Amino acid sequence: MSKPSSNRSSVSSSPTRTSPAEETTTLLPPTSQHPHAHPHTPAHPHARKTSISTRSVSGRSVAGSVRNYGAVAGRPGPVEQVPRVSKLGQRRILTTFPLQATFFILTLLTFASFVLSLILLSNAVLDFSVKFLPYRGSGFAEFWISLIGSWIGLGGVLFFSHPSYLFFLTTLITLILHIPILFLALLSPSLKRSHAPLILVPLLLTGSTLIFTLLSNFLVRRAKKQESLRISRMLTEAAGRERASEEGTARALVGVQRKGFWGRILGFFGGVFGLIAGLAGLVLVSLLLIDLSISAYDGTLPLPSPSSQLVKVQPASSQWPINIHLACTSSNSSLPTIVYTSSSGVPGSLASLPSPLPPANEGSENPGRWLFDLQEQGKVGRVCTWDRPGYGFSDVLSNADLGGIADSLWEALSNAGMVRESKKEGLIMVGEGYGGLVSRVFASRHPSSIHSFLHLDAQTASTYFHDPSTTQFLSRLSSRLFPSLLTPLSLNRLPSVLLRRSTSLSRILASSRPTPSTVRLNEKLRKSRLQETIGSQSRTSASFRVLLESGYKYPLTKPAIVLSSDRRMKDDESWAEGQRVLAEEVTSDDGLVDWIKVDKVDHFVCENDGRQFCEDSIVKLLKQ
Repeated sequence: MSKPSSNRSSVSSSPTRTSPAEETTTLLPPTSQHPHAHPHTPAHPHARKTSISTRSVSGRSVAGSVRNYGAVAGRPGPVEQVPRVSKLGQRRILTTFPLQATFFILTLLTFASFVLSLILLSNAVLDFSVKFLPYRGSGFAEFWISLIGSWIGLGGVLFFSHPSYLFFLTTLITLILHIPILFLALLSPSLKRSHAPLILVPLLLTGSTLIFTLLSNFLVRRAKKQESLRISRMLTEAAGRERASEEGTARALVGVQRKGFWGRILGFFGGVFGLIAGLAGLVLVSLLLIDLSISAYDGTLPLPSPSSQLVKVQPASSQWPINIHLACTSSNSSLPTIVYTSSSGVPGSLASLPSPLPPANEGSENPGRWLFDLQEQGKVGRVCTWDRPGYGFSDVLSNADLGGIADSLWEALSNAGMVRESKKEGLIMVGEGYGGLVSRVFASRHPSSIHSFLHLDAQTASTYFHDPSTTQFLSRLSSRLFPSLLTPLSLNRLPSVLLRRSTSLSRILASSRPTPSTVRLNEKLRKSRLQETIGSQSRTSASFRVLLESGYKYPLTKPAIVLSSDRRMKDDESWAEGQRVLAEEVTSDDGLVDWIKVDKVDHFVCENDGRQFCEDSIVKLLKQ
């Protein structure tokens, strides 16, 4: 009898180390007798004397048969082993090949989405992707789609081992909402022209990131659940063998579910972050879907006037053709054709509309409308107006500069037959504000087609182009860039639709004039104004070089009238100097018909009291 005793003492004195996969096997009680035990010895291992608490089963006692059941000298019982066994089990399931592969792919997709977000942000300013993927929109929506993928993917990576069900649910809904975005981008003609195929890149990458985020969340939660069930089943069986009571089973299950302090803290913050990340992605994709739906609906609107047409052009600076909206009235007279180019932020086709669009203030008028009124009265010949690239119904022109814009106008007029029909009489170029620069570059490239000029408080090289410091440049860029990036989120467009403050036409022909400004309702217009801002903030930009080069071939002897705001000249000395240079240096003495300083008007000199001066000037040019 001493030999078995010796064997037992040797086993208890030298416990062996076990691997994580084998750790839970120690929870099972011995089910067979010792080979040298007495045949009358009870088979149950707890036949030996153990200390069992005699307290009630109310849960106050922390001792009991379950606590010490299956224990040997130097080794804790099953419940004491639960935290370590559970922790090792969780660590084991997170190191399996399927979960490791899923984590690696998710990390790679998240990083790719983040890099793509930075590329698309830069592309919104520099337009370098147009060399490979043709698109004719702003590129702002593509940036947000990629950003959603990187944001949700980051949440999936950071809390990979602590998945949240709320995060899973919101990510699933976000993925589902990407499906109608894809269909809208491919099936709506207006959206397809503006966004495809560039939008397919962030859509596919973000969709893949969301799918692997969902997959990792599901696999980790399932693996953890299976591991917990396995340990719970083993503990329950161990407790049942000793005493078939609810107390032993409950204590065993509580041991499995018990977490440490930091585990509870991490689980709490993981749940909160998962909810915030999921809701943020869901809100962003919902706003994008709403905005694209509004754009698709607005894209079904016909052109604003019977004289309107979309003309396909491809200036030398563009890798892909774009559509330019041109509106020209009919004319049976032999008078020259008037070509009106609007100021910055104003679509030219507004001039063809008889009244302002909502939410314009009462009593306001559309810039350039006075020309069409003269045409209806038979005082002038054909009148043409157009939407510059990115304005109104025209597509966005990538890397737009003064040269590309002037070439777009020439091709639009040529392809529409206006140049051929007015070849004998020539063109009267009417440029207002920024439109004055476009008219000058246009005339320098086609001097034989020019009849005369009417400069309406036009911009000049000294007033439009600046050479600011880096701080000033970044400040001006950010003032245009960040509001432009927010446009696809429909923060302004959706309220205007719900409150009926705008119509489809007023959203397409969004304008800074007449007041109040509606520029915030059109992301293409935002993109074009961003291009203008970038081109104006350097005296080495492509637009500045084009304007300087135009001076060599500019027809300075052609008849020209300069109308300037006297109020603005008094308030701004640099503006007054620019107007003087335009009237006395850009235009020769032989070409200058008149320089009129209009009193009591601001930048738009043809409004209110200045309208008569503009009408008289056109009539005077027709007599030249």
